[in-house]
Amino acid sequence: MRLYLADIPTQEGPLSAVKFFWRAASKTSIFTQIAADPDKALELLREKATKTPTAHAETDSTWHREWRTILLFLELYIFVLRLTDDEDFFGALNYSPAKADLGSRLRSNGLTLADLKRLTLFLKHLGFTLYMNAADIQGSATNTSHGQPSSNTPPGFTLISGVDFYGFRTLVTTATKMLYERDSRRQFLPRDHWLMTSKLDMAGFLQAVVLEEQRQRELADSDGDDNPDGSDEDEPMAFAAGAARLSRHARIEKLRLMQKKAARERLREAVGPKLEILRNMPFVVPFDIRVQIFRQFVHLDKLRRRGGNIDPDRWRLWVVNQHGGPFDPSPTGMHILSRHKAQVQRGRAFADALDQFWDLKEGLKEPIQITFVDSFGMQEAGIDGGGVTKEFLLSVTTEAFTQDQKLFVTNSQNTFYPNPCALDQEKHRLQEAMVPENSDLWKETITDLLRQYEFLGRIIGKCLYEGILIDISFAGFFLLKWTSAADSAETYRANINDLRELDEELYQGMLQLKNYPGDVADLGLDFTITDRISLPDEHPVRTITRPLIPNGEKIPVTNENRPLYISYVARHRLVVQPYAQTRAFLRGLSMIIDPAWLSMFNQAELQRLVGGDSAGIDVDDLRRHTVYSGVYEIGDDGQEHPTVKLFWEVMAELSDDEKRDVLKYVTSSPRAPLLGFSQLNPPFSIRDGGLDEERLPSASTCVNLLKLPQYKTKEGLKRKLLYAVKSGAGFDLS
Repeated sequence: MRLYLADIPTQEGPLSAVKFFWRAASKTSIFTQIAADPDKALELLREKATKTPTAHAETDSTWHREWRTILLFLELYIFVLRLTDDEDFFGALNYSPAKADLGSRLRSNGLTLADLKRLTLFLKHLGFTLYMNAADIQGSATNTSHGQPSSNTPPGFTLISGVDFYGFRTLVTTATKMLYERDSRRQFLPRDHWLMTSKLDMAGFLQAVVLEEQRQRELADSDGDDNPDGSDEDEPMAFAAGAARLSRHARIEKLRLMQKKAARERLREAVGPKLEILRNMPFVVPFDIRVQIFRQFVHLDKLRRRGGNIDPDRWRLWVVNQHGGPFDPSPTGMHILSRHKAQVQRGRAFADALDQFWDLKEGLKEPIQITFVDSFGMQEAGIDGGGVTKEFLLSVTTEAFTQDQKLFVTNSQNTFYPNPCALDQEKHRLQEAMVPENSDLWKETITDLLRQYEFLGRIIGKCLYEGILIDISFAGFFLLKWTSAADSAETYRANINDLRELDEELYQGMLQLKNYPGDVADLGLDFTITDRISLPDEHPVRTITRPLIPNGEKIPVTNENRPLYISYVARHRLVVQPYAQTRAFLRGLSMIIDPAWLSMFNQAELQRLVGGDSAGIDVDDLRRHTVYSGVYEIGDDGQEHPTVKLFWEVMAELSDDEKRDVLKYVTSSPRAPLLGFSQLNPPFSIRDGGLDEERLPSASTCVNLLKLPQYKTKEGLKRKLLYAVKSGAGFDLS
């Protein structure tokens, strides 16, 4: 903060530290070469790695001086980016000192569009090299190392004194991701600016990544076998704590373990450089390729878990054969299959599913069998070829998000995120009911609430796992957390821009505070925040004041610390307040979908993965992948039925909104799968609905089936189709 607030004297007058170090860093030979040539980073780093410590002293001095300048700028710029809202960031793109807004230091510290293009090219080229060629760079350093390693660090590549390979790479990656996230939220760089396809063999990229993933999995398994209980890592430190005379032995042992860990990391990177790129810089690979990789990862996971049987019926037979022997002490195959079955009542799908499938945990990845029952307990007709499962998942998500569950709430854009007040409201309800805090009933009630969030995370994961699209939009700041494992949800960094999506009024208040021209101390603010704890319909509203930092009530907000105050407010609202709910949801989601798979996508891409493609409906693609049955089944002549031809003529003439209405009527989602309608499961189907032209078309969304009467005219077909679609008439489950 002190460096950010500092002005450095120059011949042109005082210059902010950010601008001063940007000018210095961008003029270095290293920066200029790497920004201009994607191959230069490897050449420079490999040359440095192969030098002995005493060779080329003068060049080495220049190397150190330039890199120190670049790294200092990156550290400072990362700090500035965390404080900068979109208003200042985008206002700085065309910043001119002649038109400077002297009241906005953050804006005056921002980079212009031309500067950002150069900086992102430098970071992209450098970051790509640090992941793609990590083994090469570190191997060169290790192979040419002279003398013994120090007592504190294992041998390997050191950029400059005090900066090892991984610290260097983390800094570069952090800056790159922060700029990419800004661009993905509100694009300012040219289309395809982030891609590095020229440096990758895209023809074989998917297969190569899959092979690398398998090798890394085998490597992880072998590591687990070598050290199943981790005892060799704990014992040396225990000896050291227990006997001072063994402290030297403990240090040597610790160094050995550090070297072993570093060697494992280098081996992991050596067998999976493309996978490391996908995990850390996925935006250099085209989106459609990443979607294919995601689906392939899921497919391979299914094969591993299901004994190579993707088909549900074959998997069930395999389970019976594997576990059904009379002398097998493990649970029988029939018992295992019974845990994958459930009876669900409409209107209670979420509660019934939670009750019957909670103990299944990761087993929810396997095929499940659902029987719907009515309010009288009578079973509905329905044969599950994947269709009833889809209907079940859609029913659960619809109830959880759109009915009175209060687990999730919406913002002004009607996108969902976990109700940040849910935990406080549940505790308040228990207090009103005079339930003693920390009693068994209290703990059970809170646990049950968090179980609902976790189970809903599993259900969303199941939809992703099975490729089932759901017509639910999630808030971008919530989607950003999906790439975190449940135990590290705090890796998401809150910022004022995400606060806008959560609460526009609070966002505007923070902007006014940031730009307040007078003395902020006069406003009487301190480092506390007020949370609502009363129930939604309760009046008067009850609140509680909480500190944003220790002793926050004693720390006034001033002109100097207001950027920190704003960041703490954003952190509280976006991370701290909904932490337990979010962590539970992520725990459930990561139980079904590996967070590393989701880390390949930004928030907008994740929404497309969940809900499908928002681009226009490609009728020709839909037609190519439609299945016909009954009278409409295509015969040996290869000709479509006259009514089917009329249907496709009508579809071609509809507006995009009307096409989406038809698609939602049949499949429950108004959007196409990301890789086209060939990925729709079950496939889009049309079956004849009889000869009565007065009947409306009907649909079975569970199997993506349209039942179309044999209309004779295009006008009649269009009128009946649109009426059915707009009114929602004619749905049935079969």
